[in-house]
Amino acid sequence: MRDTSEYKASSFRKSLTFAFHGMVYAFHSETNMRRHFWLFNTLAAVELVFRPPLTEVAVSLFVATCIFSAELLNTAIELAVDLSVEWKHHPIAGAAKDVAAGAVSMLAFGSLFVGIWVIAMSVPLRFRLFSTVHPCAAWLLIIATAAIWTVRYWPFHRVPMNHVPEKETQDGV
Repeated sequence: MRDTSEYKASSFRKSLTFAFHGMVYAFHSETNMRRHFWLFNTLAAVELVFRPPLTEVAVSLFVATCIFSAELLNTAIELAVDLSVEWKHHPIAGAAKDVAAGAVSMLAFGSLFVGIWVIAMSVPLRFRLFSTVHPCAAWLLIIATAAIWTVRYWPFHRVPMNHVPEKETQDGV
């Protein structure tokens, strides 16, 4: 029997590379992804100042990860729908894209409530930027922010999308 461990390691690395390229594509091409990026940075800055406990930081990071994942799925759905209708308007395609965007919006509103809860649990609000309160939570935020910034500003090479079909001549050629 053949040893496939080298193939599996290679394919796993390739799949991670493809996933990373997909995230970079979404950050560079989707306006909402960039908007979520800046909202995440605002959340991280507020949490670094108020220093909530590690569990609350972990919950807020999980919710932020869910929003980024939902936005990635929304981008994939929009691209697949656009490709399937050859970049023409179709009412069902529009409805599918609206439903996917609605799912992201619903998750974003839910995350807003989680963010409010995290800040409200930090009452009394004391500025603890340079304190040693909850150092693990602070380091977790710094690492997560650095990872998001890395993906956001990674060099990106656009994929050519020839979505405009060529026009036929009068000869039919």
